[in-house]
This record gives sequence, C-alpha cells and structure tokens, in this order.
Amino acid sequence: MNNPLKIAIVGMGKMGLLHASLVNSIPGASLVAIYDKSALMKRFLGKAIDNVLITDKYEQFASYQYDAVYVTTPIPSHYSVVENLYKTGITKNIFVEKTLTSTYEHSKHLCQLAKENNGTNMVGYMCRFAPTYQKAQTLLQQNEVGEITAFKAYAYASDFAKSGGNALPIKGGATRDLGAHIIDLSLWLFGDLELTSVENDGDFKNGIDNGSCFKVKNRQEVEGDFDISWAKEGYRLPEFGLIITGSKGVVSVNSDRVKIENNYGECKELHRQDLNDNVPFLLAASEYYREDEYFIRSIIEGGKAELDFAEAAKVDYLIEQVEQGKGQF
Repeated sequence: MNNPLKIAIVGMGKMGLLHASLVNSIPGASLVAIYDKSALMKRFLGKAIDNVLITDKYEQFASYQYDAVYVTTPIPSHYSVVENLYKTGITKNIFVEKTLTSTYEHSKHLCQLAKENNGTNMVGYMCRFAPTYQKAQTLLQQNEVGEITAFKAYAYASDFAKSGGNALPIKGGATRDLGAHIIDLSLWLFGDLELTSVENDGDFKNGIDNGSCFKVKNRQEVEGDFDISWAKEGYRLPEFGLIITGSKGVVSVNSDRVKIENNYGECKELHRQDLNDNVPFLLAASEYYREDEYFIRSIIEGGKAELDFAEAAKVDYLIEQVEQGKGQF
C-alpha cells in the first residue's frame, strides 16, 4: 500500500490518547481525525496536534471517509457509536476498546453489522499481546504440561480495598471492568467456556459488583475457577493471572512472568524481559503497540483479526451469565 491508512479516533480519554500516540508510530498508518464531544478537549488538542482534524461536531467528523476508526469512548456508548459508524458508511474497519458493549444482545447485533460490512474489526484485549501470556500459550500448544486438567484464573486490584467496596451498579462493576481481561485470556487458551456455577457475596446479589467467583468448563470438560476482585489488598496495579494444571505439571502466568513446574520438581521461570519484549515505540506497555500494529497490518493485508467482534462477544456472553447468576446452585 503506497498511501498510509487514514485513521480516526472517537473519544479522547486515556485510551484514546494512548492509541492516538501509537498510530502515528506504526508504519502504514496515519492519524487524520479526532472526534470528542468535549469542546474543552477540542481546544486542548488543537494546541497540541497539527495536521489532524479535531472536532466536537459529529457531522463534520462523519463528512469524511476513513480506512479505520478507533472507538475509545466509555463502554455504555460503544453500541450506539459503532452502529452509527457502520450506518453512515464512513468506515468498515473498526477497533473498539473492551468490552465490545454492555450487553450480549448489543454485541450480537454489532457482530452482524460487522459481517455485513465485510471489514476488519477488533476489540482491545491487549493481554493476548503480552509476551508472558503468549509464551504460556506456546507451552500449552507444545504439550509441556501434558493434558490440561484444570485451571484457576484471577483478576485482582486494590482500587476499593480501603473503602470496603464501591457503589457502582452491577453493570459497571469489577467483573466487567477488571475481569473481562482474564475471561478473554481463558477463552483464548481453553476455547469456549460454559458457566457451571456462581458463588457471589451478598453485595453482588444486591446488584453491587465488587468482584465475583464462578466456575466454568470447556468442551473437553476441563474445569476452571475464576476469582475477580477490585477490593483486594496488596495490588496497587491490577494483576491478571492463570494457574494451569496438566497431567505432567503446572504453568502459572501473569503479566510479568511465566513459570513451569513438572511433576519431578523441576522448575523454570521466565520474566517479561527474558521474552524479547521489544517494540519500536514503547508507551504504557509493549502489548499496546503490538495490538495496534496487528490491527493495522490485518487491514493492510485484507485479513480477519483473530480477536474480532465475534470472539469478544463471547466475553460479553459469559459476563452477562455471571451477572444474572445463571448456573448458580
């Protein structure tokens, strides 16, 4: 492709700023437009960025064609924003920050629109692009711990540890905001998951989601336990992790390291820096660059992104099942 892809961004919060910075560092892509409904943000960005359309008027933004649009607005707005992008026809290639939408029904509808538009679509579950999780996937594919028999998955943060919890309704709680990443990783590593039971506290049952505990199984009857909390002491930064038990040993992995132990007591541990964790432009974490590079390359090559809307909708489905208490004994 001779000309770089023309990339636009809708929503300039933290993630919008991150992707805007990364796009221009990736060969074959160029940031050309930003839409944010805040006039204050428009004035601020107008002073900081040159040669980019910056507008708080959607009509002006939608009067152009784009090779791809990043949607980095709050989750409740994803459905209407993406639906409108497809309906106006200003692009057929769309990247959405997680989660795809707030409901499985909305996610299913966006999957249908994406199929009809025949473009490249992707959702921002960046953990798949972290070197430690990629190494763990390779170890499992190479049968290093034998046949998988069970796994434990956790997502912890201390955001509400001292306050005793939050006051957000269940739709905006820990399972969707924090747990979505570890649910996606588990779907990636183990395939489709069926919820078998939900064991949540009184707050969750009363509509407040400070965390959730639930059990699943995959098509091979491998059982998994999830523990999600954003009121956990000792986690200044969020941590996502998996402990995977096989017939020949155990793999444990988080964002910083992957450890393999066999049944003979032999152990090997690799840290992020041992796994060629290098990118041409580092911002926040290396997985963000890899994620954006993969999306842009998928468009250029005319291919399907692995982490497309259909895959992301599976996360929304499982979260909704947990929120509704389906499978609860």
